[in-house]
Amino acid sequence: MTAASVPVAPGPQPVARRAGSAVLGSGRLLRLELRHNAMMWLLPLAAVLFWFNGYREIMALPPMWNLRAMTLQNRLLLDLAVPVSGAAAWMGSREGRRNITDLVTITARPRWARQLATWAATTAWAEAGCLAGVAVVYGMTARQASWGGPLWWPAVVSAAGVPVLTAIGFAAGAWFPGRFVARWSRSPCSSGSDTARRPPRGTTRSGRSRR
Repeated sequence: MTAASVPVAPGPQPVARRAGSAVLGSGRLLRLELRHNAMMWLLPLAAVLFWFNGYREIMALPPMWNLRAMTLQNRLLLDLAVPVSGAAAWMGSREGRRNITDLVTITARPRWARQLATWAATTAWAEAGCLAGVAVVYGMTARQASWGGPLWWPAVVSAAGVPVLTAIGFAAGAWFPGRFVARWSRSPCSSGSDTARRPPRGTTRSGRSRR
């Protein structure tokens, strides 16, 4: 074997390539969390709450931008508080509820990266619902108002309050993944999924009957 035939060990990857791989992996993780997030299934509930509590009251006001914008700011966050914080707590307590905290510690990504992706996906779905409510109210007001223009700072305040709600709920679920947080954040879709995963009485998870 000559010196020319000796295989050369590959050198370290460039910093740009490693950074690109990390960004690509984070994007895949975020896309996966967006597809399997509980907030996505709670958006219809949030829409019903907003229509019942806030939208009808806002539409009953005169078509003036200042009145409707201020009422929207007060009602929208109030209607989103329960479903948004509940979904965030449910997603934050996922690893603790399933008893896989020690198992996922050996994965390539640290725990804070996984939790950040889950929180970001929950916040993204909640922001989508918040902006949809703002768009509906502002669109109807633009058709009915005869003068003036939209006030954007109440919409910005409402959108800025959504990450606060998800952060509080996610922190509560991550720090206290017990029965209280799980029941507090329980939704119809999560109850159905728990029922589907629960084995029949008298059998174990492997399908064998108990004697």
